[in-house]
Amino acid sequence: MNAWTLTAVASALLLLFAANRRDDFLGAGDGALELEDGELEQGQAGGFIDWSLAAFDPASYLPSMVDDMTADANVRAFLMTIRVAEGTAGPNGYRTLFGHRLFDSFDDHPRRAVQFTDQAGRTLWTSAAGAYQFMAVSPLPNGRSTRVDTWDRMARKLGLADFSPSSQDAAAIGLIDEAGGLQDVRAGRFEVAIGKVRRVWASLPGAGYAQRERSLSSLLVAYRDAGGSFA
Repeated sequence: MNAWTLTAVASALLLLFAANRRDDFLGAGDGALELEDGELEQGQAGGFIDWSLAAFDPASYLPSMVDDMTADANVRAFLMTIRVAEGTAGPNGYRTLFGHRLFDSFDDHPRRAVQFTDQAGRTLWTSAAGAYQFMAVSPLPNGRSTRVDTWDRMARKLGLADFSPSSQDAAAIGLIDEAGGLQDVRAGRFEVAIGKVRRVWASLPGAGYAQRERSLSSLLVAYRDAGGSFA
């Protein structure tokens, strides 16, 4: 019997034990624990049972069933899939500006705003740059600045000192994590992960930003070709 099978069996036995002992832990079953001074603290009596049921729920337990090598490969494949969608999968992807122009320095986000017209006919400004087309506060010709600060926020949050490829990868993973999709990515739940992060990147299916969206089928191929595995 392999390690994963042993883990699954042990989890099932512990869950069964917790269910059988539920009444002992819950007492009268009203979800309240009486304290020494007679006050009631709501929601405490079932804490251990609730934790057990959550910890061994198959959906939440699945990520730990994926070995680290596979999980890391899935993350790398998912990042490449985003780059395919954003049109930055080539060798110059990490220094690509919106519109496929290039910038030279990785010292900081290039902060070059350009205008474009979306599919709804609106004229907009974008400062998108890098492999994941991050936007940062950037100067405009009228003396004002763009307001979307995705890169600036992630750089502060993660302590990123530059706009190097490794920093760009870290920020992209951070955005995936913020959207609640990182464990799905690691586990190979590709479509679930896409659904969670689609509002982060305008090119993903269902993003809804009136820009060109890639089809889910094309991204499935890109993910597989990049070495990703499916749950």
